[in-house]
Amino acid sequence: MKTIFKHTAWVLLLCLAPAFATAQEFLTGFNHNITPPIKTREATPLTLPFYDDFSSTRVYPDSTLWADYNVFVNAGFPLNSVTRSGATFDVLDAQGRVYDYAISNPFVAEFLTSNLIRLDSVFDPEPKALTPADSLYFSFFYQPQGNGNAPEALDSLVLEFGVAQGLDTLWHHIWSTPGRTLAQFLIENDGAYFKQVMIPITDMAYFKAGFCFRFYNYASIVNSSQPSSRGNEDNWNIDVVYLNYGRSATDTSYPKVSLTGTTPSFLNRYRAMPYKHFRANPTAHIAEKYALFFSNLDNQPHNLKHQYTVDQVNGNQHYSHTSHGTFDLEPETYCRPDTAMVAQLFALDFDRDSTSFLIRHYISDSTCNPPLVDSMVYLQGFYNYFAYDDGIPEMGFGVEPSPGGSFAVRFELSELDTLRGVQILFNHTLNDANDQYFDIVVWKENNGKPGDEVYRLTNRKPIWDDQIYRFAYYQFGKRIRLNGTFYIGIEQQGSGLLNVGFDASADYSQYNFINVTGAWQQSSKRGAIMMRPVVGAGYFIGVNENTDAEVTVYPIPASTTLHIDGVTDGVSIALYDLTGRKILQRSFTSELPVNQLCDGLYFLNITTASGNVITKKIIVKP
Repeated sequence: MKTIFKHTAWVLLLCLAPAFATAQEFLTGFNHNITPPIKTREATPLTLPFYDDFSSTRVYPDSTLWADYNVFVNAGFPLNSVTRSGATFDVLDAQGRVYDYAISNPFVAEFLTSNLIRLDSVFDPEPKALTPADSLYFSFFYQPQGNGNAPEALDSLVLEFGVAQGLDTLWHHIWSTPGRTLAQFLIENDGAYFKQVMIPITDMAYFKAGFCFRFYNYASIVNSSQPSSRGNEDNWNIDVVYLNYGRSATDTSYPKVSLTGTTPSFLNRYRAMPYKHFRANPTAHIAEKYALFFSNLDNQPHNLKHQYTVDQVNGNQHYSHTSHGTFDLEPETYCRPDTAMVAQLFALDFDRDSTSFLIRHYISDSTCNPPLVDSMVYLQGFYNYFAYDDGIPEMGFGVEPSPGGSFAVRFELSELDTLRGVQILFNHTLNDANDQYFDIVVWKENNGKPGDEVYRLTNRKPIWDDQIYRFAYYQFGKRIRLNGTFYIGIEQQGSGLLNVGFDASADYSQYNFINVTGAWQQSSKRGAIMMRPVVGAGYFIGVNENTDAEVTVYPIPASTTLHIDGVTDGVSIALYDLTGRKILQRSFTSELPVNQLCDGLYFLNITTASGNVITKKIIVKP
């Protein structure tokens, strides 16, 4: 039976006073706000092999392989994933809102449907008809919950095979698995975080030119007694979907090595921080070492070399570093951790208010033919805010009882500075039941906990943005001069949860505090509350906000060609994706073809003859 607090509602067991027995923190699911393009099935069927490890796109599935956009491609929800990213199933519609027909009984929520695939024939190395004798196998990895919310026993993940018949598709149930917690799954799966499923295709009914398959999940939400808690739930993650002939039941490998897990920050405490505070004490803020995770999907061991490079965006610093000698990775080893040293400090440019650095990690085994290589890119930002989170809120945070319940996050300034406001990411819930008033509060330090109140911004409400990963900015009515340790947080006014974004991929609980009875206590929840204090002389959150109002790019979104107006001395153009990876660089042109790009959000850097860099945000939707 479904409980009222379905999504990780844990009671703080505080035995010092009976009144504390009702103090509760709550985590709920994350709603990712996306507006996918309208997609129709590709007219030309794909040919074998079919392979996707979800590393070529972010947010949306690869449109050359998949016919819909419901699932969320990301590296945050999968825990100890097989490759860098996975596809996450949840209870959200295309706009990132809870389905308006969602109920507390299981309902079909999310689809991931392949484009049509030719199973009648193959054409490489030479044309031939396919039959069951060619030993076709379909395989994939799956995981319940991950860093998100656990599906319950009556929820499930389902796989169906289909054959197109005109405009319709005849679907057949092939496989399903009931919901359970990740802890239960680990016990069942001998401690492995993902399980691979191998399915032979033997029915001649599928050996057609119009074969396809789809995954979907049955999900459910908590009952209506907690409307502001009815957010994203029942998460499943899948990875490495592979269909080919000439396989067997023991053919569980693929010739690939991969960097996996979340990309590491080179900072000791924060994921991002203001440049001036890094410069004030760089040796204290730089990490001594960092963790990386590696996977070997092959059936052979590989001797890997790891190297990383650092490039300052629009700056002069560049260096490369081989972290250590080669190391062996055994066959079919997934998400093996390793540590490496940070080679040197970031550049200290005292004439800049902000900067950023692209950190590119590479692994390779050059003894193979062809060589096996993989890369991972991280944008280390030094802007005008502090952040513990990585920008992906796998869950939501709130406290009960309310009104009056408060929560706060600790930060530390390296030198005197001005606090100007706070960025907060709020999740949607069903019918936005968390649209409630709250106060934003700043506190001083008092023996490791929030102390005297410094400032209060009253009667605010959640602000949502339809662009993914966008924080709402709450500007203070005055500038607040601070030094050393301080706390920012929220005091709830109404009943129910505010559902603030919560990054569950790393443990920053030592910096999170709650107060529901008049006494501050350290949070028991592993993760980062997604609130970011903004400091400095003005409001800018990074290079993507440094734009020129006279320069226009259109249309937004663009499907075939992007037009650039207002640039008279352009020299070059560079295009970056959300990870900071450079997609292309070329001489300046007023028309830029984008029809070959995957759909999603990009940053366009235009360099002028005078050396200025104009950055515009663009959206590509085929």
